[in-house]
Amino acid sequence: MPGRLRTVLWLDAAAIAAVAALVLVALGVPLLLHRAATTSALVATVGLAVLVATLVGRVLLAGTVARPVDRILTTAARLGGGALPPLGEGGGPALTRAAVAFERVARDLDEERRQLADKVEELTQADRRLGAAEASLVRSERLATVGRLASGLAHEIGNPLGAISGYVEIARSRLPAGADPDLCAAVVRIDEAAARIDRILRDLLDFARPSPPRLSAVALGGLVEATVRLARVQARFKHVEVEVAVPHDTPPAWADEHQLGQVLLNLLLNAGDAMRGAGRVRVAAAAEGEAVALSLADAGPGIAAADLPRLFEPFFTTKAPGEGTGLGLATSLRIVESLGGSLTAENGAGGGAVFTVRLPAAAAPGRPRSA
Repeated sequence: MPGRLRTVLWLDAAAIAAVAALVLVALGVPLLLHRAATTSALVATVGLAVLVATLVGRVLLAGTVARPVDRILTTAARLGGGALPPLGEGGGPALTRAAVAFERVARDLDEERRQLADKVEELTQADRRLGAAEASLVRSERLATVGRLASGLAHEIGNPLGAISGYVEIARSRLPAGADPDLCAAVVRIDEAAARIDRILRDLLDFARPSPPRLSAVALGGLVEATVRLARVQARFKHVEVEVAVPHDTPPAWADEHQLGQVLLNLLLNAGDAMRGAGRVRVAAAAEGEAVALSLADAGPGIAAADLPRLFEPFFTTKAPGEGTGLGLATSLRIVESLGGSLTAENGAGGGAVFTVRLPAAAAPGRPRSA
């Protein structure tokens, strides 16, 4: 037990003894006055009472104060790295120094808890990025496999399809003027079906063999305006209202202007289909560090939760049979990733779907500021 604590305990016991002596003296004085007791007897009694009170007080204080304080000091020293704070810190008494040690340990624990929380958040973010990278790698491998398959199918189907189209033209040219209307309609349907297969094959070839990008600084404001004008030619987009929010100070994107326009046109037409030809679309752009984000939000029904994970898979479509091949978003994703960017989809807070294209900014370090 520290020496200062022993001194304090002895002083406390002496104080108890002094109080006991005063009580005995106060009681003995009247006895002396009435000659009921002698002075020597009173002194002996007071001395004995002081001794007993001192010893009893010392024993009681040692059991109720000293041992608990000793344990506190030992624990404080262990938590504090093996030693208590210096005597001058926290006022000096051992118990006060123990309190200072516990406060110091509490601060250290708070700091360790904060560092642990930061590390957990860092690991969570890293795990999230790793999951996204793994999903992107799987998707890229799947797209590459589909691309190789599509290229082979396009070649194998292209030749017989060309023959079918040629025979249709021969049949149409040899139909007499008063031919059976059902026969004429059958020839027309064959021609339309062959044309649809040809469009699908072209989409497959575009998906399987994308042309290498020609990168330059692309001003998003002009690209959006030009693409919106092109979309309005389509019947499914004529009654769609478009709000363009591209500030003049938006940095240009480092991309292929033609391919980026193809992606934006596909997103606009998909939005028109989702809104059944009538509604509102908002196209906005903003800088995000060394990247620029181009988002398109529609007022349609949004994307079903079950469809979100498969949205960019080749041949996946929510359109009715005959209205889509399911290659538009897959091709758009491949284009954007070939430009060094990303394409994501989510549901808007107020409803509808939101597609966001993120691309490197042309003014980022290491890239020219103009085309």
